[in-house]
Amino acid sequence: MLVSASGTCPWFVNLGLAIIRVVTGLALCIAFEKVLPRVGVWGPQQWFVEDVAKMGFPAPGFFAWCAALSEFVGGILLVLGLLTRPAAFFNAITTFVAAFVFHKGDVTGSGLLATIFFALSVTILFAGPGSLSLDALLSRFLRNRAHREAATT
Repeated sequence: MLVSASGTCPWFVNLGLAIIRVVTGLALCIAFEKVLPRVGVWGPQQWFVEDVAKMGFPAPGFFAWCAALSEFVGGILLVLGLLTRPAAFFNAITTFVAAFVFHKGDVTGSGLLATIFFALSVTILFAGPGSLSLDALLSRFLRNRAHREAATT
């Protein structure tokens, strides 16, 4: 489901999911500084666009923006627990490319951070946001609304 969060887990599991989600999201937003201004430039820096071009992507500027926004906006969504699974999905793709294409699978050296972000993104994708998230709040609201509408018909 796009927006779903089960409330059937114990509180400590939901707390653990929230901690993983928030820390991962914050780290994705700030770890690579690909959107925030650096040297007076907003958005992907020239070095990042060049790295994307070296990987063989067509339109490297476009794909650099996709990666940067996936990490920055997706990171914010993970922190909030809003559209968590789509955000985790796009970050899993982005960090997979970083770890296994750009760093050529060097998961113990230069690609370690990207590999960790990939593993965390996949974990969040599979586990979901937990009950301490806006997804859970939205899911409960929509479910209650559907029950109310079904009861009135």
